[in-house]
Amino acid sequence: MKRAVCILAVVIAGWCIGHARASASSSGSAIDPVFPSAQASLQQSYPQAQSSWDLTTPEVQRLIEERLTSESALENARIDVKTDDGAVLLTGKVASERQRELASEIAKAFAGNRRIENQIEVRGI
Repeated sequence: MKRAVCILAVVIAGWCIGHARASASSSGSAIDPVFPSAQASLQQSYPQAQSSWDLTTPEVQRLIEERLTSESALENARIDVKTDDGAVLLTGKVASERQRELASEIAKAFAGNRRIENQIEVRGI
């Protein structure tokens, strides 16, 4: 009897783990274990970020530049992006600290394991 209960418990636990994994993969919520809360919120806004670890340096730069220029909250911002295998450098000028933070969040979403160097200046209006 004890053996049957143990087997049942193992089967149920395995089903629960499998179901949780299937739910996570079907909802597209692959979360970076290093920054789980930041990655989760960014992936809701930027679903392309999920595969950023596999992107080449030119692809990362192109995606960041495209997202920065298409983001309506950054419409009047002047932001330049330079990317190499180890870092993403953001320079330029924005009107607010929130715009500066948003640019950094976008870069993080696509940077993979590259560090973000945010040298954007807040010029105010």
